[in-house]
Formats: sequence, structure tokens, C-alpha cells
Amino acid sequence: MQIPAIAQAAAPGPAALDPLTAVTEKVRAVLREDGGLRHWGAEPPDALAGRGEPVAVTVLRGSGHAFVAFSSDGKPLGSHLSLLHVSVDGDTAAATECVLRLGRDDGRECPPAPFSLVDCATWSVPAGAARATVREARAALFVRIYEKQFIAGPSEEQEDVDDGGVEGGMIGGVDGGTTSDFVAVANVIESGKHRIRVSEAWAGYASADAAGRYARAAAASDLVNAAFERPRDAPTTPPPAVLHAEFSRLLAALPLDAQYWWWVRERMILMAGTLGMPADRARLEGYLAPRPGGPSELRTRSYALEALARRTGRDTRCEGTRRLDDATAAAAMKSALSRP
Repeated sequence: MQIPAIAQAAAPGPAALDPLTAVTEKVRAVLREDGGLRHWGAEPPDALAGRGEPVAVTVLRGSGHAFVAFSSDGKPLGSHLSLLHVSVDGDTAAATECVLRLGRDDGRECPPAPFSLVDCATWSVPAGAARATVREARAALFVRIYEKQFIAGPSEEQEDVDDGGVEGGMIGGVDGGTTSDFVAVANVIESGKHRIRVSEAWAGYASADAAGRYARAAAASDLVNAAFERPRDAPTTPPPAVLHAEFSRLLAALPLDAQYWWWVRERMILMAGTLGMPADRARLEGYLAPRPGGPSELRTRSYALEALARRTGRDTRCEGTRRLDDATAAAAMKSALSRP
């Protein structure tokens, strides 16, 4: 049957979601993707009208399992850790992204070849879009997540066994995780009487049990990265001062020595050869003496040597054409940095 034109015009379409509900749906989508809706629920944030205006957002993301590849001219490819900063000021807004691209770290040549490349670009973005996205990211961080606490089900026993014993006993199940580890960090700056930083951070494995712990950070990171993809023609440029400051703060504030953060620590230290503030040097020097723990601690020392060589111009990994072991090079670096 053909619907009359007037009836067609009057046919209701899907109702548009208000902004807070729409953001909450993005958080629920993260929970749903990893099977977390069995354990977690999400509700829109309380009213945000009384808070300061969000003016900037910084997100850090990456995957622990990432392939290393090279271009035909030998330059590293891929994205092994990405830092994206978006800020808006009146009618102007800009985005800056710095991407770590891993290369070979097992060479023994002198002088040492770089272990990685940090590729940065800055481009202008529409102020209205930037403002809306920063508000969305802030709202995502305030979505109210709750854990569903169901009481245990009834006990079950098998009654038809010959010896009268109980076969099987209690019946239950365990939600397994995945082998997909990732990092998601989101920071939003609010302006007002005081500048307030709202932040969430996660590093670990995706799973139904943990989804509620990372859904907000992951949703905020995803929506910012989706809104501001780097243009293909954006030229490589030195990062602005604000990105150096944001990186330095993350290097100091993130729990890089905690469980599941080891690969983030390694990559952050490599990025510190290009990004950061003068105060970061002491933190990098601290990694020259690896703690017992395994291969990551040794790689961390190696990467700290790389970062300090780039930042200071003093590379102690070679003695003439002979490559020194990392322990000897680290001791030489400490000695060199203790002198003016």
C-alpha cells in the first residue's frame, strides 16, 4: 500500500539522543564489545552545568601487540604509541599528534642507529567541532558506571547416581579475558575560577570482568581520535610547548612501574628522547639502574640510554667503534651527566 505524501511527511523518525545520553551509549558500546554488560551498567553523568568549560583534551593510546615494519628507505612504520592533544581558544582550535614508530633495538653498530622515530604534526581544526568533542570527552569521563552485584544462584546436585554421592557439586562459570592488551588515557582541562584536570587511565587486557574499569577512558580516547584524524598532507612539525608539558606530566603521573604498564613505560621512555621537559631527565636517569624483574627492566635501561643520548647529546654506548654493553654504558652515562 502506498503511503500518502502527507502521511509520509508526518511519519516520525528516530528521536535524537541528548548529548549526555549519546556519550553514555558510547561508553556502553565499549562494555558491550567486550562482553561487560553482564557485569557492568552505565548511566548518564549528573548535571555538568556547574563545572568549568572544557578547553583541552589529551589522549594517549596504543596496543601492546603491535608489529614493527619499515618503509623501502628503512624508516619505521606503524603506530606503537600515540599522543593527541586538542585545544580550543575562542574562535581558534588546533590538534597536535605525536606517534611513536618502533624500529630495531638489537643493533650493535657504532654510532648506534635510532631505536624509534617520533613523528609529530600540528593542524588547525574547526573551533566548534573541537569544543563539542572536548565536551563529549569530559562527559564520557563522568559517565556513572556501576557493578552489577547479583546474588548467587541456587545450588544444584545430581540425584540419579548409583552410590548416592554428589556428582558435579556447585555449577558455575568464569569469564575469561583476552590476549589484547592496550592503554587508554584521557585528560580534560576545565577552565574557570580554577583550572581542573579530569583524567582516567588504564593499561591491561580487555575482558568482561575489567570492562567497567576502562570503558570511560577508552570511550573518551576513541571519540577524540575519531573526530581528529591526522590529515594525510599534514607536514611533520616540531611539537608545541603544550605537548611537551602534557607528555612530561604523563611520564610523571602514570603508574609506569605497575603491573601491565611495562610496555607503556618502555615506549614512553623512547618518546622521551623527543618529548618532555628538563625535569624529566632525573626520571630517565633513574632507569639506568634496572631493578630485578626480567627482560623489560633491561630494555627500559637500554631505552633510557637512547633517550638521554638524544636529549643531552652525550652518547656513552660506544668507545670508538666498539659497542659497550648496556651496564658499562649506563655507568658511563651517570658519570658524564654528573659533570657540568
